[in-house]
Amino acid sequence: MLRGIANPLVVGLLAASLVGLAAADYPVGDLNGNCTVEWTDLQALAGRWLDADCSAPECEADLDGVAGVNLADLALFADHWLESCRQAVHIKWLGHASFKIWHGQACIYLDPWKLSVPIADAALVLVSHRHGDHYSPTDIAKVSGPETKFIAPADVVAARGGGQAIAPGQTIEAAGVRITGVAAYNPAKQYHPKQNNWVGFLIELGGLRIYFAGDTDLTDEMKALTGVDVALLPVGGTYTMNGPEAAEAAGYIQPQLAIPCHWGDTIGSISDAQALEQTADCDVRILQPGEHISSEGWLEDFPLVAHWRLDETEGDVAHDDAGGNSAAVHGSPVWRPSDGMVDGALELDGSNDYVAAGFLLNPAAGPFSVFAWIKADTAGEVIVSQLGGTGTGRGWLRSEPVDGKLMTELRQPGRFGYALYSDAVVTDGNWRRVGLIWDGAYRHLYVDDVQVAADTKANASLESADGGIHIGADGALGEGGFFAGLIDDVRIYNEAVGP
Repeated sequence: MLRGIANPLVVGLLAASLVGLAAADYPVGDLNGNCTVEWTDLQALAGRWLDADCSAPECEADLDGVAGVNLADLALFADHWLESCRQAVHIKWLGHASFKIWHGQACIYLDPWKLSVPIADAALVLVSHRHGDHYSPTDIAKVSGPETKFIAPADVVAARGGGQAIAPGQTIEAAGVRITGVAAYNPAKQYHPKQNNWVGFLIELGGLRIYFAGDTDLTDEMKALTGVDVALLPVGGTYTMNGPEAAEAAGYIQPQLAIPCHWGDTIGSISDAQALEQTADCDVRILQPGEHISSEGWLEDFPLVAHWRLDETEGDVAHDDAGGNSAAVHGSPVWRPSDGMVDGALELDGSNDYVAAGFLLNPAAGPFSVFAWIKADTAGEVIVSQLGGTGTGRGWLRSEPVDGKLMTELRQPGRFGYALYSDAVVTDGNWRRVGLIWDGAYRHLYVDDVQVAADTKANASLESADGGIHIGADGALGEGGFFAGLIDDVRIYNEAVGP
């Protein structure tokens, strides 16, 4: 798939397999894709030894790009022996002062609060202090599994009845992550007294140092921090620093990047975040709730916001390779690890099986795209839908109920809005790749990477929706809307991305 924008849709030059994933850079010589150059790769190289017809990129054993596998390729292979993938660090703002940070299998939640979908994927949950917008047992339970470790100040651990206490200046290593408590308090106010021993966190993982300040004003302990790559700084004022004060803090810390938080809910607005952006000497990135960035390019945009491969073999979580939007699997669907169009797939029964993810994007906000592989023989079922807003329950992609032709229910708001229908049947029992592209004015429907329908008149916008995503069901979980069949490789982009 290639990136493109506007109407007519302009096909870009960047392959989607390289866009936004930033999960791992595979070393030279990793021929089996397991992130390490080792014996099985050497065996693969030996299997093409002296093969003069082996030529990159079709033949991966041709490591030096010169046709044929010979001593030059072997020497290059030896240079990378036992080298492993360099995995990116991802940071996702969940709103207010809540973040999700992950690197490889290490997934950390900071002060989780008001989470929409329960996904037990946390290796660590770190809570800065006991106030209700930071310590939320309900939200902690949503992300915690049997192996999740909980780290917080002593009074929070006592309130929870378990976990590991951390104090200012104390360092703990857990789940392959190094965490140091940093004093968080108001020197001249009583909202967060110093004697409470509440903390922010200095988190070291993936070769980076990320500072989460917690609820605090500028303190001597903060001024003493060094070597910080990313600083997550509160800007709401009253209970914490405001924007200009956070900029002053950044001047001491000197991070590569600062991200404002503690705004947009209960206190603080985007103007406070913009005040940090306008006055800080470092780079500042203002995130929207649910938006994430990666260490592969802190200031870059990643249009692939979710990619559910649906290749799991068991369990009730569908993992997202792009944006950390792991989804909860409901009902009793069956994982089919060898029956997908792209590796595995998930089989839904059309009764009560579906996959639920959190909020990803608002269709009214601008261009986006969604693609999925499906294999079905029942018409009238929803493939992907969204909850909330004026477009509650609209099917982004579904088959119409008579002949099983692909359609979208997303439409312009008001009485002039209408669904878009195609003539392409997608419920014929064959694998079909279905897609919708909204370029900001026109909707485009695709089947097997061929456009099968498009608007002839421009739309002013699409209806607004602010809820989560359902795969295999409508937003209301209504009877008759559940999908029956196989679904595979679901991708959602926040740009118009054409096949």
